[in-house]
Amino acid sequence: MLKKLSFNKFVNILISLLLVHTAHAQTAEQWLQTGNQKMAEGNMLGAIKDFSKAIELNTNYAEAYLGRGAVYGELLAFPEALKDLNTAIILNSNLTDAYFNRGYVYHAFKDYNHALKDFNKYLSIKSNDAEGYLARSNTFKSLNQSELAEKDLQTYLKMNPKTSNEFLRRSTVKLELHDTIGSLSDLNKAIELNPDNAELFLIRSDFYFWKMDYKKEIEDLNVYLINNKSNYLAYIKRGDAYAALFIYSAAIEDYSNAIKLNRGNAHLYFDRGIFYLENKEFLEARNDLDLALSYNYPNKELVHYNLGIAEINLGNIKEACLEFGKSGDMASEFKGKYCK
Repeated sequence: MLKKLSFNKFVNILISLLLVHTAHAQTAEQWLQTGNQKMAEGNMLGAIKDFSKAIELNTNYAEAYLGRGAVYGELLAFPEALKDLNTAIILNSNLTDAYFNRGYVYHAFKDYNHALKDFNKYLSIKSNDAEGYLARSNTFKSLNQSELAEKDLQTYLKMNPKTSNEFLRRSTVKLELHDTIGSLSDLNKAIELNPDNAELFLIRSDFYFWKMDYKKEIEDLNVYLINNKSNYLAYIKRGDAYAALFIYSAAIEDYSNAIKLNRGNAHLYFDRGIFYLENKEFLEARNDLDLALSYNYPNKELVHYNLGIAEINLGNIKEACLEFGKSGDMASEFKGKYCK
């Protein structure tokens, strides 16, 4: 299966200001540097504006075209990216990263032969770059050259990552290859190198979920949610982990936080209603299950079945039988016992 290529090699171009330079060139370099900074910060539109300013001041500024092409690539604006990268290479054929970036763009256009040519060029200069081998491996796969693709992939896997992002990238590749142990090992290293990146803890929590190690999953989600309280899916993950440990009060609290962030989700009300049932809070369970129906929960028979359970525990036998009557065959046992 083709792996998605990334723009990880769209590196920032750090140009040192020369001690002797014209004011015109210094200003263009300053626009380039602020463009690089904005790109690193995720301000892509601001980066395009700054790179364009640099180009206005120096129409032959290859590095500015490379920077703007990189941003266009990040934004998936491939025609614009290709135009800028072509210009950068024409102006300065020694801009090595431009070949990687253009190879990515060609791959996006399904022009695999041109992509391969650019990745070959890139690796002829940067033969120790792991991402280059991974990108070329993907291209060989697209060209149905399986042996060459596997050779490059194995080269990539044997190379030693240095940064947290590099370990994370290799972790993702290993996971796609079903090497869960190796993937988790790389992810642990990524966290070790960058413990302030809360997203890494969210990713690792999924590993612990798959391993059914719910306590460790909760620990990682705790770290993530301390730093990001706006992701309702993270509350759902932690709520499910608490429920797996039969800690329903904590599960209810997490689902309540998720509902505050996503009020119209019928599944959230249904699941919290089930947790209320398990926690013997039957009135609250009935309220949530009614809300699940009002928001069009797809399996209405299942909702009515659980509403019947809530009504029985609330002592409302007549109402319970009405609910069981709407639940199809799944409540036959209760019908026979309570609804004669």
